Amino acid sequence: MIQFFLAFIMIFSANSHASANAWQTQIIEDAQKVYKNIALKEFQKPIEFTVIDNFSAAASAKHEYDKLIVEINTGLLKSTRLTPDSLRMIICHEIGHLFGGAPRKSAPPEWEGPTDENGKSMMSAEGQADYYASSACFKKLLDLEVKVIPFSYDTSRVGPVLRNKCINSAGLKGSALEACFRSALAGLDFLNLVKNFDISCELHDDEVVESTMNDTYPSRQCRLDTMINGTLCKERLPLAMHEYDASKNTCLSHYAQRPACWYKN
Repeated sequence: MIQFFLAFIMIFSANSHASANAWQTQIIEDAQKVYKNIALKEFQKPIEFTVIDNFSAAASAKHEYDKLIVEINTGLLKSTRLTPDSLRMIICHEIGHLFGGAPRKSAPPEWEGPTDENGKSMMSAEGQADYYASSACFKKLLDLEVKVIPFSYDTSRVGPVLRNKCINSAGLKGSALEACFRSALAGLDFLNLVKNFDISCELHDDEVVESTMNDTYPSRQCRLDTMINGTLCKERLPLAMHEYDASKNTCLSHYAQRPACWYKN
């Protein structure tokens, strides 16, 4: 096992350095550092973060029988719209598919991968991956932030609605307040990576679903609402959430719970 990880680390470092710049490589390595042991503990299998040569500005996750995989396309790393915080949130969303727990995506008829005890795939639903990204993962990666990475967020982008939400959750000043602003804006930049959509941290999707959206994407505004709600969570939710009991995978504060635009309590 030790030899395997030494070999993997060498391969990972070579691939990531060949395709990513210094701050991108650092963020990918931070994610590897956080989740290497958690993957072994929770699933008894390794996790790999790999950079693949693909022009699409995207990333993906796979839960296979022998390993967990997060793939990051070179097209994403080359995007001029990508920032350190949006990269963190994108990676955290993909990790959320692996560690976000229930609600999970259904396993299609042709599914050949592992399933949970309810017959669902081992991949968390899109909304749950978004919620996990901001409530658990992003905050952890910020803890590992290397201060030499040249990044500062534009405080003028923080509108009064977001400001009030973050102050009510994190207080009037300090690192928790800054993290709240940065996380919300990272979610916005993630969802606007390809182009600017008609979404905002100042708006809210007021749709109420009749059943939880396990297998489809919520609206883009609903996804942003989900990330903001996760951002507002004062609790540090576990980095490996409950596999089949969705009621355990949420913040206790009502304003920080998964929104009704995709999740049915």
